[in-house]
Amino acid sequence: MKRRYKIILPILLLIASVSCNESEWLEEEPLDFYTPSNSFSKPSDFNAAVARIYENVFPALLNINSNEGRAMHYPTDVAWDAIDITHDLNLYTDKLTPTTSVVNNVWGSLYRMVFDANVVIGRIDAENIGFTSETERNTYKAEAMFFRALAYRTLVILYGGVPIILEEVTSPRRDFTRATKDEVISQIVSDLQFAVSNLPEVTELSETGRLTKAAANHLLAEVYLINEDWDAAISAASAVINNPNYSLMTERFGTRMNEDGDVYWDLFRRNNQNRTSGNMESIWVRQYEYLIDGGGAGNPWPRFLIPMYWQLKDPDDKNLFIGPSNQYGGRGIGWYAPTPYVRQQIWESDFDNDIRNSGNNIMRDIVANNPESAYYGQKIVESGAIENFPNTLDRWWSVIFAKVAPINNFPDEFVLDPATGLLNNSSNNSFTDQYIFRLAETYLLRAEAYLGKGDQSSAAADINVVRARSNANPVAAGEVDIDYILDERARELAWEELRLLTLMRLGKLVERVKQYNPITGDRISDHQNLWPIPFREIETNTEAQLNQNPGYF
Repeated sequence: MKRRYKIILPILLLIASVSCNESEWLEEEPLDFYTPSNSFSKPSDFNAAVARIYENVFPALLNINSNEGRAMHYPTDVAWDAIDITHDLNLYTDKLTPTTSVVNNVWGSLYRMVFDANVVIGRIDAENIGFTSETERNTYKAEAMFFRALAYRTLVILYGGVPIILEEVTSPRRDFTRATKDEVISQIVSDLQFAVSNLPEVTELSETGRLTKAAANHLLAEVYLINEDWDAAISAASAVINNPNYSLMTERFGTRMNEDGDVYWDLFRRNNQNRTSGNMESIWVRQYEYLIDGGGAGNPWPRFLIPMYWQLKDPDDKNLFIGPSNQYGGRGIGWYAPTPYVRQQIWESDFDNDIRNSGNNIMRDIVANNPESAYYGQKIVESGAIENFPNTLDRWWSVIFAKVAPINNFPDEFVLDPATGLLNNSSNNSFTDQYIFRLAETYLLRAEAYLGKGDQSSAAADINVVRARSNANPVAAGEVDIDYILDERARELAWEELRLLTLMRLGKLVERVKQYNPITGDRISDHQNLWPIPFREIETNTEAQLNQNPGYF
């Protein structure tokens, strides 16, 4: 018997060795969880992947509750950090280094967007996915290409030439090299041209908030400006401006059109940002649904930009306010102070005409509402109630920009006393959708392109379309230069545009911070028109050289 086993066992082992492919035998076939091999097998998988990229635009660039979002606005010519003179990015020279967290986090978030887009682009042309048509397939692909372009547009402005990655990275790499700025822009243009060709018109959208041809053309116009391709920028912007589906809003509209206000004020009321409200000006709007699962995170603009007025005291050490007020934008903490440039200087030539500067839109004085104060019922600035209050860095009082807050429109659960407007301490969110691209900006992009081409008359004409809506006096052609356009962008787009990117794109950040930011102006250095390449990227890239930007070590 033992001899028989000795013969049979080697035979069985031999049979096993020649009849079995070991790699196939060891390969797992998951049936009940997602892996890279089975996650993209049907159209809904690609829809979910693209939706995730939409969601990630907010934390990467827009969330004012993060250092990344705040860095897009200060320190620039429009704002500084009012917490402390040594806080955060106020000390721009000292804080902006290759190891600064915001430098690393923005880089990482944008390359995460590139990676996610590449996964979609690289897998979407596979067979047997079950798309209803090539149009459906190409729409998802166009969305992914738009987001890859958006990421690279931001990277090239902030860091200059960066590594171009066009395929899904499936294993560790340590051999990245920097492409030139022109090479990056060329790739962005290629992606956006595909997006323009394959994204739907706004009238064909099945879901509010998704990308359209107009959004791609708007971004394309901006990218052409970086490359000083004036005619191409004019053409891309004109494709949006001349589209009959879009127009500047010139008449009152939306949920609160019968209240005191104006059409500019209407643009920023809760739930007025989308076309469903009658708004024909919005091009791309970040969607937010309050108290709905999956509705996203709200943006706490009121908390950061509205001053901490509700803690002001009169000369007798009495509180001027009973607490955060519905009529004054909620519970601001004044972390983010607007510069004198954006709250006063840009309005001086047309102070009384421009509705963007009206009391509805910029509150320069508010009424004390604490009955225990001798200043009850009086304006706090006009009466001198805050004359002796220590207002370091303008944290407790400057102005209130109504466009960032649901003035008299907080959800009911935040209102403690409807009669007085007293709000609870959580009343610090905007509770509404958020513009990313708006037609007024498209006009100003085209004006910039006309100016670059030397056509001041056409530039002035585009600027005056925007100014006419706000009842502002027209600008003469001879007055138009790039600084005037930047001033007009601040009047129209403050707290919407990512001001840091605008100034860096034009190479004007250092110049204008020195000119208009009294807190940071003497701290910024000439080399800081670019951010540094993160040190961790250079250190771990051991198989190739990632060169640092000049001025950083």
